[in-house]
Amino acid sequence: MGRLLAPGQKLVEEQLSDGRRVYRSSIPLPDNLPDILERLARWAEVQPDTPLLSEPRDGARRSISYGEALARARAVRQMLSGRYGLRKGDCVATLAPAGIDALVLKLACFSGGFVHAALPPFPFRDGVESEATRSFLENAGPRLLVAPSGHPAIRGMKAISLDELARDSTEVTVPGADEPVRPNDWAAIFFTSGSTGAPKGVPVTRGMISSNQAAIAAMWPFVADTPPVLVDWLPWHHVFGGLDNIFKVIWNGGAMHVDAAPSPSTIEATVKLMADVGPTMHIAVPLGLKLLLDRLEKDDLAAGALTRKLRAIFFAGAGIDAELWRRLTAFRDSHGDFQILSGYGATEAASTITLSPAPLERPGELGHPLPGHSVALVDVDGRSECRVAGPNIAPCYLIDGRSVELPMDEHGFYRTGDAAVLRRRSDGVAVFGFDGRLAEDFKLSSGVKVRTGPLRAGLLARCAPLADDIVISGENRDRLVALVFPSVTGKARPDEIGALIAGWNAANPSGSTVIARFDLATAPAERAKGELSDKGQIVQSRYLRNHAELFEALQSGGGRAPVGA
Repeated sequence: MGRLLAPGQKLVEEQLSDGRRVYRSSIPLPDNLPDILERLARWAEVQPDTPLLSEPRDGARRSISYGEALARARAVRQMLSGRYGLRKGDCVATLAPAGIDALVLKLACFSGGFVHAALPPFPFRDGVESEATRSFLENAGPRLLVAPSGHPAIRGMKAISLDELARDSTEVTVPGADEPVRPNDWAAIFFTSGSTGAPKGVPVTRGMISSNQAAIAAMWPFVADTPPVLVDWLPWHHVFGGLDNIFKVIWNGGAMHVDAAPSPSTIEATVKLMADVGPTMHIAVPLGLKLLLDRLEKDDLAAGALTRKLRAIFFAGAGIDAELWRRLTAFRDSHGDFQILSGYGATEAASTITLSPAPLERPGELGHPLPGHSVALVDVDGRSECRVAGPNIAPCYLIDGRSVELPMDEHGFYRTGDAAVLRRRSDGVAVFGFDGRLAEDFKLSSGVKVRTGPLRAGLLARCAPLADDIVISGENRDRLVALVFPSVTGKARPDEIGALIAGWNAANPSGSTVIARFDLATAPAERAKGELSDKGQIVQSRYLRNHAELFEALQSGGGRAPVGA
């Protein structure tokens, strides 16, 4: 099946004059970094009829080819310039969900040199300017707002209908040449998730996109040798789905099949779609992986249909618990010839900072820096912060309608706010490992520091498979308390969960690790309240704020005490 990963990848260490150690990949970043529109034009010339993207429509699927996508994008670009007066550098903000028309608009912005800003749907659900929407509009500064047909923003915010824009662009017969661009030109604005603070606008340049995709293909040649086929549901207002995944497809001449977000009601259709198109790579988050394994572990026929062309399952290395890892590796060992890969990234780095140099040995591996980038581990209050420098780093933040510098250190490295450690695998390969978010750490009233990420990961491993997630509280208090989100099997077994936590306490008797009281969550975290990210993970800080009275009750003696069996 050809190469999966570039052979002989090593972590190269360098010591700076002040003693700081920085690390880079032994794989070089290619010298030739074409613009993403050049890649699209190349594929439109050599494979004009090859499907680029498909979407569900009226109980079936419709698709658009490479040739059609480029032609339609140029026609829409002409409409934006001629009818609406947009010029290079102007921003087009959109509420369009992932799909063909959203893709055409995105590519039209690339053709015209406009800045494309995908807005999060929930704050704009009522289609009126409000406190929730104002910061997004202020930071993006759009000349034009585009929304799906029927969206309240068309009337309430004078948005342009996406369907109307697509329909009227068919009248354009001679769209003209693409706007000349440079690598430093802004291509898009994405907004941070807000998991560790208020969402911030992040400009992404065309050069960032090119270096990101060229570096990925250099480390993982299978995405270039075998054009990637993705079944993907990730939202396009996040950098993972709306930049990395769709441009990975375009860069390498592959195909994306837009799917519904994972849920018990959609998983059957997802499995059928995967069987029909044969994905070469599955890019997953924990929620989707759990639902997929629930469906496939007892259906060898469906599992074989999914894995017949599958080269890799990829997930963010920090986001998988021990029980899900066990199930995933068991599925890999039983079905197909694919590997499990991971990576780590941030909106500020055009999605990607590190990728696996070899198939994973265990969860939590972040891998090696992208080619052309350097990573430093810098001591911050007893932990090592992961900092990165390279061509993927954004030029600034957009906050309160103005440009603000990213948090850079004195050596020009972006401070991610995440902790990492250097580990050596059993095969001798050195990789970075995730060690939690620095922003989630806090101190007890005694002044003892609580490292929330490692504590939560350890508790989840101890409580597997009875717990899906855990939220920990205790800032400026005398002790730690926890809310456990039980799995389906764990809901009826609170005493066993208590015994497992008691076992954890006995093995980890420090004040920064012992859980004094706990309770079981009776309802899931709510995405509408900002408690759940689009990747299906609990936003700890937001959940703690929204349910302060619950954790106060635990501190006052409510809930349960962990008791050994």
